[in-house]
Amino acid sequence: MNDVILKGILKDIQHSHEIDDITFDKAKLLVKRDNGVEDIINLRFKSFSNVYKDNDEIIIKGNLRSYSYKVSEDKNKVIIYVFTYFDKPEEDTTLNNSVQLDGRICKIDSIRTTRTGKHNLHLILANNLILEGQSRRLNSYIPCIAWGKVAKELSTLDVNTKISVQGAIHSREHKKKYPDGNVEIRVAHELLIESFEVIE
Repeated sequence: MNDVILKGILKDIQHSHEIDDITFDKAKLLVKRDNGVEDIINLRFKSFSNVYKDNDEIIIKGNLRSYSYKVSEDKNKVIIYVFTYFDKPEEDTTLNNSVQLDGRICKIDSIRTTRTGKHNLHLILANNLILEGQSRRLNSYIPCIAWGKVAKELSTLDVNTKISVQGAIHSREHKKKYPDGNVEIRVAHELLIESFEVIE
């Protein structure tokens, strides 16, 4: 299972890459939370499937994916994105940002407590998505975070436990400071787990 519904403003459409003579584009989708904060979500899509332009408001379904590429000899970078054909949800929805995902826990941290007393937990969920008529499997590794009661419940699970989760894609800015004093603002993405079930 890997289903995403997003509603937001399309921004910065540009060429991404080509595979077997098929052109792929990328863009950002600005998705507003209930509290007014905007998440900046990466989109990838086949160029021919996009009928929209920059600044259009859209609602789409797709799936959550990751890919990793080498940035130096000893360092990889992981990009989290939503792949879409710009299909719309089959039913009317008021959801701006909804993810249903299953997979196995391949890494889980110890539960943490913030200075204000809130509990949180980070984990990596490995999702297998079957593509092209059940003939090809795409493995994605999705960084996740949970808070409060959900974090406490997840902390009792072991690596390799299979779970299904419901949540939302969140983005956050952080600063990378280099030895020469320069500072780069980066955007990280993670899946906020709002609820989950263990799959037997």
